[in-house]
Amino acid sequence: MTSHNQALQTQSALISAIYNQNNAHSESPGLMAYQRSLAANAKRALAISYPTISQLVGDGFSALSHEFLQDYPLTAGDWGEWGSELPLWLAGKTALTNYPYLSDCAQLDWFCHQSERAANVALDLESLSLLAEQDASQLEVVLASGVFLLASSHPVVDIWQAHQSSQQNDEATPALFAAAAQSIAAQKSQFALIWRPQWKAQVRVIDETEFLWLQQLLAKQPLTTALDNMSHTNFNFETWLPKALQAGLFCGIKPAN
Repeated sequence: MTSHNQALQTQSALISAIYNQNNAHSESPGLMAYQRSLAANAKRALAISYPTISQLVGDGFSALSHEFLQDYPLTAGDWGEWGSELPLWLAGKTALTNYPYLSDCAQLDWFCHQSERAANVALDLESLSLLAEQDASQLEVVLASGVFLLASSHPVVDIWQAHQSSQQNDEATPALFAAAAQSIAAQKSQFALIWRPQWKAQVRVIDETEFLWLQQLLAKQPLTTALDNMSHTNFNFETWLPKALQAGLFCGIKPAN
């Protein structure tokens, strides 16, 4: 066996040992140090990516992150890209059936995390002239950075806003938590819009009509196709456009691909 192959086997065995907390050699001080460091990094990374879940789970978050790490070990070097499987993983946990909103709350957290890592999209007001110059069938609406949509059977935006307020020590926090609790009790469903007008991800509730419209834009439908697909609703593009511009959701118009 070559020294290169031996080195690879040794490295593979070490990685397996680090991830396997029940390994027979876990009494090794060096290995235990690796394990502790790995667990701490995993908890810290998940808390950054999933701040709402971290607060909701509280003292149990360390155990949760440790268990998740066993099922989904880090395979790349970037902790910021690790953890995308958590929403579905939470949905499969029978021990959490009394908290059915956790999975969707995690999905909202992940969308916010991804939104803030998305490439910037510059506002191009001059591109609005294309609406008068070209056929709308050849045009496409450009949205802000990191736009995501989430349709949930739970009041995920109310829950997210309450925990965001708690992190900022806002005076409105008690009222927001009370509102979220009422929404959960009422089994309220919500459509969530996530986008990043500047450096921080924003979240707000939207109605089903805007949800359907934004789905068209995320699918990069030509403007006329998107409008035709909304013909069965009361959607009005002329009303939506200035509001979207003011909110930093609309960034311009471009020729359709």
